[in-house]
Amino acid sequence: MTAETWSITHPSLGRIEVSTGTGRELRALDPHFPQGKSTSDSPRLLVRIGGTVIARKKSLSNTKIDLSEKTLDDSGKRPDAGEYGHQEAVLKPFLEIESNWADSWIRSITVRVRDTAVLLDAPAGSRAAKRQQAMERSAFKRWLYPLLGGIGKGGWALGVIVLGPLIVGLLRRLWQWLSQYLPDWEINLPSIPWPDINLPSVNLPSIPWPDINLPSWDAPWWVGFLAEYSKVWVPVLIGIGIGIVAIRNHRRSEQTKREWEEKQRVRTDAARVKVATALQAPPVNAARAFHARIEQLRPPCTESP
Repeated sequence: MTAETWSITHPSLGRIEVSTGTGRELRALDPHFPQGKSTSDSPRLLVRIGGTVIARKKSLSNTKIDLSEKTLDDSGKRPDAGEYGHQEAVLKPFLEIESNWADSWIRSITVRVRDTAVLLDAPAGSRAAKRQQAMERSAFKRWLYPLLGGIGKGGWALGVIVLGPLIVGLLRRLWQWLSQYLPDWEINLPSIPWPDINLPSVNLPSIPWPDINLPSWDAPWWVGFLAEYSKVWVPVLIGIGIGIVAIRNHRRSEQTKREWEEKQRVRTDAARVKVATALQAPPVNAARAFHARIEQLRPPCTESP
């Protein structure tokens, strides 16, 4: 088997490649990937930009990898040969990697630079690619999958609502059954002669607060439910919000990709026109145009001190 590689060409950052696989598979892409002492086949992570390794991870857990210019240009912030490591990001730009709940496969990878968020296309045949294809074919799944991913962060709360009363009832019956076989223990704890402490009394002045008669109002049942189980529904509500944001980011990502593709197509067409014009020109003019183009591409000479 070979490693799965997510890739995209960013206009300013260049070629971004994120590969997942076992250590042996990733060493085919990066000879300095850590070998380790164990023979575990658990998936690892390798991130390269322009062919340069900027991150190696031992697991596929959710993370944000720094893509700032200061970090990418500093070789000291890259992982050493044979070592794991990456620069965690707090602010943009960063590469956001999101895995499934078991950290066994990557669900999505997003490049976030300034106000843009672009999703990388999943490798062909991967579970993430099948997920993306299902979302593209079905408008219902385009909404369902991100929402489920967001609600999954508070899914334990739904389990408490549904399974909580059932588990409590089973435990109560189990205790009633076991209690008849347990002996009655009587434990006499020693009494401790605590000292009596008489605190002085303080007479505070009374404040004549006005009497306000508020109208009586009986709250509906669901208000009391929400107030009592706020720790349950708040994570679910946050999860739904995360899902909606994921849907919006996906739409913006597809639009940004189309804009990048259009710009690249325009550049390619312009380059082809220049080449065709140079080939149709007389040999002398073509040679001059060729040498002029070489001079433009040649890096400027720096004077020695």
